[in-house]
Amino acid sequence: MPAAKPRSEVLAIYCPLWHNYDHASSWKGEGWCEWELLKAGIPRFKGHYQPLRPSWGCFDESDPKWSAREIELAADHGIDAFLVDWYWYSGVRIMEEALERGLLKARNRRRVKFALMWANHNWADYFPAPFAQKWNSWLPSRHSQADWFRVIDYCLDHYFGQSHYWHYEDRLFFSIFEPERLVNELGGPREAARVFRRTDRRLRRANLPPLHLNAMVWTPKAVGMLREAGFSSTTQYTMVPTGSKVSPELTMDYADIMQACRDSWAAFAAAELPHFPVAPMGWDVTPRCQKDVPWPFPPRPGAASQTYPYIAVTVNNTPKLFGQLCAEARQFANGKPVVINAWNEWTEGSYLLPERRTGTAYLKALCKALM
Repeated sequence: MPAAKPRSEVLAIYCPLWHNYDHASSWKGEGWCEWELLKAGIPRFKGHYQPLRPSWGCFDESDPKWSAREIELAADHGIDAFLVDWYWYSGVRIMEEALERGLLKARNRRRVKFALMWANHNWADYFPAPFAQKWNSWLPSRHSQADWFRVIDYCLDHYFGQSHYWHYEDRLFFSIFEPERLVNELGGPREAARVFRRTDRRLRRANLPPLHLNAMVWTPKAVGMLREAGFSSTTQYTMVPTGSKVSPELTMDYADIMQACRDSWAAFAAAELPHFPVAPMGWDVTPRCQKDVPWPFPPRPGAASQTYPYIAVTVNNTPKLFGQLCAEARQFANGKPVVINAWNEWTEGSYLLPERRTGTAYLKALCKALM
């Protein structure tokens, strides 16, 4: 009898865009959140499935009763932890209500653990993204050693001491979306390593374990530098094919995404840090695009090779193929965690929450593949 495959813990990326928060009301009008973009989505080509129709409707994810329902569904389908996108801009926080008022207040909160992915990128107005002019920058992201320790102190006060904060190998898992920029702005890899050692000493004084720093990267190119800085693992936010795999109609086949994942995993297998494979469900950012821009979107002015506003739309993604990719991710991981994009990235076309066309079929496929 063949040996049983080791079970990988499953992290689902959780995007906290689906509730009203003060900054959105200031920027876009009272009560606005990205549900408005989702509801206004339109089909851009024949067979394009838009707008998406969440089976639960446009609910308030900062309401702990709704969070409890999300947690129940995730736990019942084999998800171990939510990797929550977390936004901090020199002390300014946005969208933390989904975590602090919702997930952390739910009656069943300990059924699914949580960890943070600091989305340390600039925050701009791409709701929708303007086609012919520069994006309006709302919150630029800057890093310093002083600000890093403010981040750590806030996390100590609010997150790291929670009994269901997710640990990996007895360390507090903390992922960084733009790790190279963080390291460079902290003074380079050697200085960053010194800062991270000071961080671990601060955690030890609080009777907490050290950090497991995880880097979100696209290629293995910077892994050596990140290892020198003190990172412990890598993963990717999502995976998409490029070049000839994108059709003239600005679509990409899910089979090509699957192959891109395999190729990427193979490349990371030879890198200097353990890699946690990501299994994406799909990609479609057209709800964040201006409705009057013709399809297929032309290149943005001044960026001849770049599509508007991100990358192409996934086609032919099915629960069966997603389940197959999850099973392959588990095979590659060999007991390491597997990351799923995503639990609720509705306006990026990547979601596990039930949608009227497929129900919970993607969740069932994930559960079958990884349990």
